Amino acid sequence: MHHFIFRCPVTGLNVQGSVASSETEAHYIAHACPACGGMHIVNPLNGKLMSEEHPRLKPES
Repeated sequence: MHHFIFRCPVTGLNVQGSVASSETEAHYIAHACPACGGMHIVNPLNGKLMSEEHPRLKPES
């Protein structure tokens, strides 16, 4: 079992997550957040959200 901490973007709270050891090789996992009840895409190796590592591109005006 691998444990990690990430920050919920909705509440701003630190949340602990865990995954089976075999899932730690996956770059991102979907994790149910107990703080807000939503789903977040998290990198379990570093605890960063996908949106933090790959910000959205702004459309050209």
